[in-house]
Amino acid sequence: MRLLPSGTDPSALTLLGAKALRAFGDGYMAVLLPAYLLAIGLGTLEVGIVSTATMLGSALATLAVGAWGYRFAGRRLLRGAALLMVATGLCFASLSSFWPLLIVALVGTLNPSSGDVSVFLPLEHARLAAAAQGNARTALFARYSLLGALCAALGALAAAVPDWMVRHTGLACL
Repeated sequence: MRLLPSGTDPSALTLLGAKALRAFGDGYMAVLLPAYLLAIGLGTLEVGIVSTATMLGSALATLAVGAWGYRFAGRRLLRGAALLMVATGLCFASLSSFWPLLIVALVGTLNPSSGDVSVFLPLEHARLAAAAQGNARTALFARYSLLGALCAALGALAAAVPDWMVRHTGLACL
């Protein structure tokens, strides 16, 4: 079976690859984010608030793209969302206080669930719909969804790798 159905624009392969990588990261983060936030000293209520803020921020960004995104090129919006995701990850890695993390969670694109609930979903769906026609479109969306689900599950499984490495190699986490 080919990854792209016949009759599909080859540019859809980039969308599938991006979906796979992002889903893997989302699955990984869904497991490790609460543990990380607890490890840097946040309480359970604060972890819940930060996680809620990430979901609320993603919902607001998705609504904003739905309302005003037509004014911009889809590729530009995807690139902006990807840069925002990188900035969000860097901020989460460098901050440890509740309030700054809460602001980054609300403004950023971090996803604390293993499902895709971010601004990427409608942007990619629009590009996928334009990349194929008829049965090829249905097959493309099916592959997009299946690839996302499988990679999210692999990401969640990969969350055990750091602990395994500490136990079996003697490496210590910083």
